Amino acid sequence: MITATVSSALARRRRRSPLDVFSLVLLVSMHLACALVLAVHFSWWLVALAVGGYVLRMFAITAGFHRYFSHRAFKTSRAFQLVLAGLGTASMQNGPLWWSSWHRHHHKHADTTLDAHSPRHIGFWKAHIGWVFDGSHDDPILANVRDLVRYPELRFLERHKWLPLIAYAVGCFAIAGWAGVVWGFVVSTVVLFHGTLLINSLAHVWGSRPYTTKDDSRNNALLAVLTLGEGWHNNHHHYMSSARQGFRWWQLDVSYYVLRALAWVGIVWDLRSPPHDEAPA
Repeated sequence: MITATVSSALARRRRRSPLDVFSLVLLVSMHLACALVLAVHFSWWLVALAVGGYVLRMFAITAGFHRYFSHRAFKTSRAFQLVLAGLGTASMQNGPLWWSSWHRHHHKHADTTLDAHSPRHIGFWKAHIGWVFDGSHDDPILANVRDLVRYPELRFLERHKWLPLIAYAVGCFAIAGWAGVVWGFVVSTVVLFHGTLLINSLAHVWGSRPYTTKDDSRNNALLAVLTLGEGWHNNHHHYMSSARQGFRWWQLDVSYYVLRALAWVGIVWDLRSPPHDEAPA
């Protein structure tokens, strides 16, 4: 029933709401606004602000939206769940319900014609960013995130997804004025956006395949560095419910290391691991 509903949703292109149109206009505008780095003063402090914002929100995407909300790879309190949801929503990648619903759909139909972003079927560039514009993926598939829909605070973030984004931009302005907005918000957010999308596109095209999965997922060490561990994508598709994606000791997985530190102080717990025969050597 869910598959039929999703197929129908993909087949039709509803009239976009004003908020959907504004979202796409903002996305394009954010890319163009990166040129404003030439109009504001430069300092390494501003670069540090951009990098810090990238790392903080990338962790919220990788550990929060991906490993926690999409795959339930560990447990945490409702309060820290909201922190992860708020920071993830401040990444300009919609709310936790939308992100998780389409990611679960991706795993169910990975690299088939129903996959929203499969390079095999729609080409590299549409798989990377074109699918965001095609009008078939504006709404979350609530049928496959019923475990998340029950939280009113997550539904609130989904309805008001621009509030964390605006708050983040205001915070950057408070720290360093308009230069802080350009570097800490605009540049950082755009790079973060494409860093995440590279897992949809490049990680299904370039890299090694130690596991024979039904999809085209690859392990890519460079992407693992850029995305705090998400680049071990073939590992992830082989055993998706693991909180650790770098299965071997030499596979850098910064998000997992942070989760281990958070587990040590009791903020998260019950981190799921790969089966014993796939455990880190």
